[in-house]
Amino acid sequence: MRTGWNNRYILHCLWCRQWLRKSARSLGLLTIAATLVLAFPNPSASVFSADSPETPVQEARVRKTEISADRAAVRTMEVFLQQHGIQQSNRNRLAESIVNSAKKHDLNARLLASVMIVESRGNPFAISGKDAIGIMQIHLPTWGGTADREGINLLKIEDNIDFGARILKNYIRHFGLWEGVSRYNGVVADDMASSEQAVPEYVAKVQRVYEQ
Repeated sequence: MRTGWNNRYILHCLWCRQWLRKSARSLGLLTIAATLVLAFPNPSASVFSADSPETPVQEARVRKTEISADRAAVRTMEVFLQQHGIQQSNRNRLAESIVNSAKKHDLNARLLASVMIVESRGNPFAISGKDAIGIMQIHLPTWGGTADREGINLLKIEDNIDFGARILKNYIRHFGLWEGVSRYNGVVADDMASSEQAVPEYVAKVQRVYEQ
């Protein structure tokens, strides 16, 4: 038997050790793979449905479409208000408030804007001799108590328009479109004759603005 370095023996040992390491690594990977297969034999439905990123993506697309539609509606409303001489300083804010409140109360935004134009020409601090206040000329003897109870600021554009839209929608629901608009104008008991005479004129004004 030869002593010292045996090249053939050394190469054999190195090859065997490398093979053993590869075998051990492969065996470990196979063990892990088998464990995963046994633990999760089939993908759960939630992986492809509720937890899927496609659902929030679809919702985001729908939301983006709604936002785009709202912006388009606001731009259209701004043009409508401009055509009727509403000052630029409040025009965008008025347009957004009208579009939002009309959508909230299921009203035609153009109709709501027409009533607002006839009532106040977009002046948030308008006060009439019949105790009506703000953009939509909310009649204080009739609606002031409700506004106080609900914390509605009648001098704030958004609050006044939303409250006016709510009142208008209620009248239209009970009396129909133009009769509801006439009810919004109201009849003052102290001056019944002149108020009743003014109602048809009021409705005609709203119609002219609305149809223009």
